[in-house]
Amino acid sequence: MDYRKYVIALREKAKVGPKGFQQLLMSFGSPEKVYEVSKEELSSLPQITSQKAEQILKSQDSLPEIEEHLLYLEEQKIGLLTILDDDYPKLLKQIDDPPPLLYFQGEFPVRGQILVAVIGAHRRYTTGGIELAVQIGKNLAQRRVVVVSGLAEGIDSAAHLGAIRQGGKTYAVLGSGLNKIFPADNVTLAKEITKNGALITEYNLGVPVKVGRLMARNRIVVGLSQAVIVVEMDENSPGTMDAANTAIKQGKPLFVMRKENSQKVEELIAEGAVLLQGVEDLDLVVNFI
Repeated sequence: MDYRKYVIALREKAKVGPKGFQQLLMSFGSPEKVYEVSKEELSSLPQITSQKAEQILKSQDSLPEIEEHLLYLEEQKIGLLTILDDDYPKLLKQIDDPPPLLYFQGEFPVRGQILVAVIGAHRRYTTGGIELAVQIGKNLAQRRVVVVSGLAEGIDSAAHLGAIRQGGKTYAVLGSGLNKIFPADNVTLAKEITKNGALITEYNLGVPVKVGRLMARNRIVVGLSQAVIVVEMDENSPGTMDAANTAIKQGKPLFVMRKENSQKVEELIAEGAVLLQGVEDLDLVVNFI
């Protein structure tokens, strides 16, 4: 029996969120068992309303359609991991709200490698910040570290590019389906990433980008990683600040660069982030892990 179809039905047809999904597993033991209980049993759970219980039971009608979709994903060489799989990244599994599903293109996951998130401004970035992000990507790749970021314009893209130029691995976490690359200008970069790394998302094919989804991917970028480096940010970098705060919440080592004139960076340092003076300090990151 392919349990993946039940995970997809719960997550995408019944719209059960990550925490609700965890509660269902804890209560009934497996996604298949969820469909063997009554509406009353489902709605007795704190995260499950009566309406949600109806959605859950109704979602089993979509199982034949989901089986066909799984075959299509296989034909398209799109991988699928569920939180029940042995290969599901262990660090990501430990966060408060791990994604029940991960779709990916490329080589993922890779065991025994260090993963470091490199993040920063995607609008108000500077030329110096871009150059620094490229150098960080290159230097981490030289150290056989996998660079994790979000494929956004600016610092994210530069970090991915640096790793690629060095022949290293990089993972891009999307806030959309794999066939809805955002920004569209990064389609070519996305293809390059899959040659020696991977595109990763919790969203199925066809799901468009939304601000909330872009913010939600931060927990995955950070959750996959053993440490986080903030390259550049300003007072108007809510996504970067959210990712940095997520790192603090998850207890991940947080490093910051380009301290000058940024109150937000000062705040992160006050909360325990370590200031790096330049790429020559990257050994501190690797040794800290």
